[in-house]
Amino acid sequence: MSARPGLSSSASYTGKTQQVRSLSSSAKRDFYEVLNVARGADKGTVKKAYFKLAKKYHPDTNTDDDSAADKFKEATEAYEVLSDPKQRELYDNYGHAGVDPNSGFGGGGGGGNPFEGFNFNDGSFHFSQGGPGGEIDPEELFDAFFGGGRSRRPRGPRKGADLQMHVRLTFQEAVFGASKDLHLRYQLRDSSTGQSSIKEREVTVDTPAGIDNGMNLRLSGQGAEGDPGASRGNLLVQVIVDEDKDGYFQRDGVDIHTEAPISLTQAVLGGMVDVRTLTGVVEMKIPKGCQIDSKLLLRGKGVQRLQSTSKGNHIVHLKMEIPKKITPRQEELLREFDEETKECGGGVSGRLAKAAGSAFESFFGSKKKDKKKKDKKK
Repeated sequence: MSARPGLSSSASYTGKTQQVRSLSSSAKRDFYEVLNVARGADKGTVKKAYFKLAKKYHPDTNTDDDSAADKFKEATEAYEVLSDPKQRELYDNYGHAGVDPNSGFGGGGGGGNPFEGFNFNDGSFHFSQGGPGGEIDPEELFDAFFGGGRSRRPRGPRKGADLQMHVRLTFQEAVFGASKDLHLRYQLRDSSTGQSSIKEREVTVDTPAGIDNGMNLRLSGQGAEGDPGASRGNLLVQVIVDEDKDGYFQRDGVDIHTEAPISLTQAVLGGMVDVRTLTGVVEMKIPKGCQIDSKLLLRGKGVQRLQSTSKGNHIVHLKMEIPKKITPRQEELLREFDEETKECGGGVSGRLAKAAGSAFESFFGSKKKDKKKKDKKK
């Protein structure tokens, strides 16, 4: 079975693909869908949407609608998560599992009292803060509305649990995309009998070109089975990307960095140099008078941006190679050049002198040190 994942960011993990972990088993709607807001909605928009629903479904104003209380609870839970930045980030990355205190993500806690300063209808209902931090307990609210001795209606079929695992990609697989076969092994509990069993199956994940280390893939409907008539949970795949095996390519987001060795002559006079890119070798022009720490740009030769056809850049760091040994004739010519460049005020010669100056200093400085060492030995 092949699945197309959605993307979000998360912390990176190490290790091989391991046994899948169950994250959540409750059947819940997407919180953004509950409040009818976009995923990028600001806190004010979220609050406004919640108050609108809270007023609409408040039990005091819906005594004839048995479903109103459930909708009110659902909206309250959604608001508690989406109004809290930390909870919202966990939810965006991991879904309901991220805010489940039993899932291991550190979820829990709400966004404060959403009713503070808010009066429903004609003021017949007032919410006073209570409990640690003034957090809302939906069960307490429900009990307050209907009394603690009420009989609860049976829930519908439960959605399957979300599952979590990770996958390791090579540098090239992350850059160009890959198809990875994952083995899922997880425990499934039958809600009707209470018995548990071990389930195993294979799933193929198509990782998109440009995915990076630490990103999180969400495969909708690829998690554990739900109750009969209910949908599966989701599969959350954390991505680990290895570094380039020979260390040549260094990645920074969608940009690629490499080093290109050039000679002293190329730095001063310019020339051409071959550069290995992600898609092959290209010939790059070296301008005259390159500095030792110069960087040249190959536009559009980097990594493809996610969900886009555009690419980042390839930045080439020029590294001047200074010869360790030269002939007496070469040394004589270099010294003559050095003397002449000292007399150059500006223009092309001046720029070339600046480019070559540190190289001369490096080379002749090392020769002086070698000479001193030889004299000491004598």
